[in-house]
This record gives sequence, structure tokens and C-alpha cells, in this order.
Amino acid sequence: MNEMVRVRFAPSPTGNLHIGGARTCLFNWLFARHHGGKFILRIEDTDRARSKEEYLKEILDSLKWLGLNWDEGPYFQSERISLYRKYAEELLSKGFAYEEQGAIIFKILPEEIVIEDIIHGKIVFDTSEIKDQVLIKKDGLPTYNFACVVDDALMEITHVIRGDDHISNTPKQIIFYKALGFKLPYFAHIPLILDEDRSRMSKRKGAVAISEYREMGYLPEALVNYLALLGWSPGDNREIISLKEMIEKFSLEKVGKTASAFNDEKLDWINSQYIRRLDVNRLSELLEERLIKKGLMKEDFNRDWFRQLVHLLHQRIKTLEDFFVQTQFIFSEEITYDKNAVEEFLYNRAYLREGFEKLIKGLEEMSDFEIKNIEKLLRSIAEELKVTAKDFILPVRVAVTGKSVSPPLFESIYLLGKEKTIARIKFALDNLLKMAS
Repeated sequence: MNEMVRVRFAPSPTGNLHIGGARTCLFNWLFARHHGGKFILRIEDTDRARSKEEYLKEILDSLKWLGLNWDEGPYFQSERISLYRKYAEELLSKGFAYEEQGAIIFKILPEEIVIEDIIHGKIVFDTSEIKDQVLIKKDGLPTYNFACVVDDALMEITHVIRGDDHISNTPKQIIFYKALGFKLPYFAHIPLILDEDRSRMSKRKGAVAISEYREMGYLPEALVNYLALLGWSPGDNREIISLKEMIEKFSLEKVGKTASAFNDEKLDWINSQYIRRLDVNRLSELLEERLIKKGLMKEDFNRDWFRQLVHLLHQRIKTLEDFFVQTQFIFSEEITYDKNAVEEFLYNRAYLREGFEKLIKGLEEMSDFEIKNIEKLLRSIAEELKVTAKDFILPVRVAVTGKSVSPPLFESIYLLGKEKTIARIKFALDNLLKMAS
């Protein structure tokens, strides 16, 4: 491209930054970076009733967290009100618009408008189906379509890349561009993101705000990777692609015309791959931040012990928060027992009482509390009871962790510690086995 590419992302601070908006922002950002252009951030905050400072902060924080840095801005529409009135009055003076009850309204004339959308191709609009358009409302504030055109023109935006729910706005905006004598930008309308059932994404069906995914323990690199592949393909079947490669390969011509379905399982898998690629020390740092936030970081916190725990779970967790789900039995003084696991593995097993008593005694007498000795003790007790190792180890797992599925048991017992392990076995012996019938 001969001219300098200039694109923009223009969120409204009337809510948090959601998945769809983040994907639109990413595509603009990648397009700018691919062409060595500029990425501009504009805040469309003319809705005074719904715009809130906390939403603005969340949007900016989310963009920074995703690594989508901007070259110019943020520009605020609320600080540009006089500009919009100036251009509306210009249209008024030229006869393109008229006043009515304090509002300035653009008179729409019948014509055919044709655009060559980069993604959708040729789109034809009949303006006879469009009613006269308000430019400046009675309260003196501009309408979305008019402010958008003035800003995009003055900011020299070359490519308008946005969701295809804006296609219906395009003919109205083109009319304003032409009336004001502004150069038209290129348009590219990205298909929407849908839920897996192909319905529109909604908060009722799960997290859609970027801040929620951050809270759930997704890595920004993984989320960016996943969002990039929602509607765009680098030209091969890879599902893990670096930001550098995205910038090198990104093209609007490779964006599909149909809506993409958001798949939580795919995002989980991609996130798990990024977690596995992290250095254990870096992963420990990220998890420590969450420990502090959860109030689990105590004064006598042993970082060497924690890194061992992180190493144990490194290849097993899908999200940072998943780490705490899987290690809840270690960090909580009291654990919640899975009822089904208790019934399946602790009920109607007559040998468990003797086995648990032997385990308590063996642990109390163990001078060298190491993983290999813990494993040896459990397997030897199973032999003494004349049951398979599995038939003894699984009930011990439930007694110690509260679940039938957990991180490796011998390592878990070691990291939980001798005293806590004995306490859990005693609790199961005194309270859970009594329930057997």
C-alpha cells in the first residue's frame, strides 16, 4: 500500500470490553502492524447517561493486558462536540440538512450506493429505504453515525474494520462522507462471534468480558491466539501461532464471511499449551500473584515448596485458576468431599478400617517423609490387606483430597505434609467409613 495505513478501534465506555470487541480491536491492530501503519484508539463517550469511568478503565486495562498498544489517543468524542456541530452547520448551510425542534437533520435523497467490502465483496444499498438522519440531537450531542464519519475523516482513517452488525450503518455514513467532501475509507466488516449453538453470545451463557477471562486465569497470549483464529486463518492448520507470525501473515482477504462459533474447549486447550511453554519460575510468579489476592500467601510461605507444587501441576492445568481448583485440598484446612467419590470408594470396603489404621501408624513412624517412602508404604499396606494397590490407593486419594481425581497421590501427600495427611485419614476413619452400610 502506498498510503500510510491508519485504523482505529472505537469502543463506548457503556460496558466492559467483550470478546467481540477485543477480536475487532485485534484485527485492526494486526492490520496496522502488518502494514507498518498506525493504530488509533478513540473513545465514543457521547452517551452521557450510560458512559462510566469504571468501564473506561476496564477497557483500557484489558487492551493493555492483551498487549494491544495504541499509537495515538485515546481521543474522546466528548471533547470534540464543537467539531461535530461545525460540520453539521456546514451541511445545514449547503442545503443538505434542515433544523427541526433544535435538532439538525440530514435529508436523504433516493440513490443507489455500492461499496466493495474487503471481506463481503460488493454490497448494494437503496437509500429510498433510509429515512432522514439526525446529525445533532436536540440536546446538542451528535448521533453515532455522524460523529463517526467526522472523526474517521479528520483522523485520516484509511480502513474501517468493524463487526458486520455495522453494515447497515455504512450507506448512511457514505452519504455523510460525500456531502462533506471527505475521502472514503475502505470498509471491512468482520462476521460476528456466536455461541457454540450458533446463537448470539450473551452474558447468561458465560463469560464474555475480557476481564472475566483474565480473572479465570487465561493468559493474554493464549486469548490473543484464540481470538485471531476466530474468523481468520494464517493459511495452514496450526492452532498455536505467535504474535510475530500473526503480524507477518495477517490479511483481511483471509477473513471468512461467515460467523465463528466460540468454543470454550478449544480456548482451554490453547491456554494449556501456553501454560506448558512457560518456565516453572514464571508460572510460579503468576500463581503467587493469585495466592496473594486470595489471601493464601502466609508469612511463612515456602517458595521452594510452592515451586514443587507448581512443577507437579505444570502439565496438568488448563488455566491459572485451575491450579487452585486442583490444589484446593492443599490450601484449605477443611475440604469438601465429593459425595459420589465417598460412596464409590469409601463405602462397603471392610478392609479400609484396618488399612487406614495401618497408614496412620506407618506415617507417624516414618522418619524419612519422602515420595518414594510414601509410595512404598501404601503399596505394602495393600499387599498386607490382600487387595490391589488400586483398591487401596483410590480410597486414600478420596480421604486425602476429597475427590476421586487429583494430582499424583504420592506427590500430593508429600506436599500436603505428614500432619495434615494423618489428620485427613483420621477424619475419614472416624467420620466417613462409619457411613458404610
